[in-house]
Amino acid sequence: MGNCLKRNQTQLQQNQQCPKCHLVFQAQASAVQYQQHVTNCRVRQIQIQAVQSRNLQVGDVIIEPNHHPNPNPNPNPRTTPHYIQDDFQNRKQKYYWCKELLAGSKIKYKWNKKLSPPMPGSNVSEMLALPWVQIKNSEFPIKQTWFRLQLEKKRIPWQQGAETLSVNKESFLMTTLNMYKEINWHKEVKVHIDGDKVLDAGGLLREWANLIMKEIIHPESGMFQLADCEDASYKINCEADTDEHIIDCFKLLGIVVGKCIFERIPLNIYFDRSIIKHIIGQPIFLEDIYYYDRQLYQSWDFLVNNKFEADDVSEFFVIYRQSKRDYYELKPGGQNIQLDMDNCQEYVNLCIEYYTYLSVKPFLTAFLSTLYSIIPKQLLSLLEPLELEMILYGTPFIDINDWKDNTDYKGAYYRTHQTIQWFWEILEQLDQFNLAKFLQFCTGSTRTPVEGFRKLESNRGNCSKFCIESVPFTKANPFPKAHTCFNRLELPMYETREDIESYLKAVIQADMDGQFGME
Repeated sequence: MGNCLKRNQTQLQQNQQCPKCHLVFQAQASAVQYQQHVTNCRVRQIQIQAVQSRNLQVGDVIIEPNHHPNPNPNPNPRTTPHYIQDDFQNRKQKYYWCKELLAGSKIKYKWNKKLSPPMPGSNVSEMLALPWVQIKNSEFPIKQTWFRLQLEKKRIPWQQGAETLSVNKESFLMTTLNMYKEINWHKEVKVHIDGDKVLDAGGLLREWANLIMKEIIHPESGMFQLADCEDASYKINCEADTDEHIIDCFKLLGIVVGKCIFERIPLNIYFDRSIIKHIIGQPIFLEDIYYYDRQLYQSWDFLVNNKFEADDVSEFFVIYRQSKRDYYELKPGGQNIQLDMDNCQEYVNLCIEYYTYLSVKPFLTAFLSTLYSIIPKQLLSLLEPLELEMILYGTPFIDINDWKDNTDYKGAYYRTHQTIQWFWEILEQLDQFNLAKFLQFCTGSTRTPVEGFRKLESNRGNCSKFCIESVPFTKANPFPKAHTCFNRLELPMYETREDIESYLKAVIQADMDGQFGME
């Protein structure tokens, strides 16, 4: 909501009492702190009233079924439902997994075993012939199948040659920036590390994408910042430099995200909801701001859902940036347009547009331009926000049983071999964080595709199940060895459970960042 005090008022001129909790602020106290306290009290009261009206516990998240931001053709601007995260309740049956919000803003993920209805059409040609509108209104698995079929039509067969991306281990970002415009990303792309003999069959591409994204997201780049929400997601930094190098980095990010979608490589970095909606071309509403900045969300939600006096909120249609001399008018003459009950919805809408689009427009435009060069905008607009997140990030947890059921064995190993039994027993004891690190060691990614381990791939879009191959145990090289290109783990034939546990944990505890091109 910004600074909601009279412009030159920085200290209270007399004692003030909070109208809600009756806490007294002494004269000369900070007027800003007083106003923030009053606002927080009001927001807290709204939460309690909403919770009590639904017979819930404080801290629960209210989910409104069949919610739409504007269900009425002539909506009252102050009836927008508040504290709505997503219409999870209405969409549960559509997804393989669903994300549920619990008391205390905790998150759990529930695997949905009920898969989709049968695909319309008995073959690929019939599926491709379905109209876009019919696919848009279909269940997610049908959408995803059609989406993938359309992307495969854009793939240039590997028989027509591959592109080579040569990078330097010490400056892989700069060497990539120098080359990425010359590459046809619809072709097979092989990453080559200068001075290294490792050949890329898909694993190096996954590692390269992961490291590029980490470099761009890193706080020192100034391009992104953590969103103020429960999840560790990132939003574009509106104060990032607009020089040619930064814009080029945003274009490269679009290439990386587009290539990852094209090759079914789950991302390890998560974007805030406003970026997700920009990608699929959907408007951004107040509830989306919850995933962008909770304080802004609470302030704006208070404005559009409550009555307030003119003296309570003294704000104008401007957004101050670095100083009061550096401001943006939300509409012409905004400095002289005071916020009131009649224009508060317009004010919030303009603020949302400024923060999520206008203030980051050059960066967003650069990012989307290259992303759409690989994945057409029309295909992405087929998806809902949660559906795109599933395609981008894969499943949010690692299911050991699914991993076991989709593992092949080579050499002396088989499912009931003693070493294999020890292997799975040790993995079952790991938490999700360490499981993700081990999965990255084996496959180059911390997540699996949304379909699970059965859809792990090597290069060229070929399914390549996780495989454990036996090798002799030697003291010279006792550690497991991973071939990320083929999702294969060479596991020495250890004689004791203690041995296999110690060497597996040593691999997991090692810092794998920077070991680019390990195998």
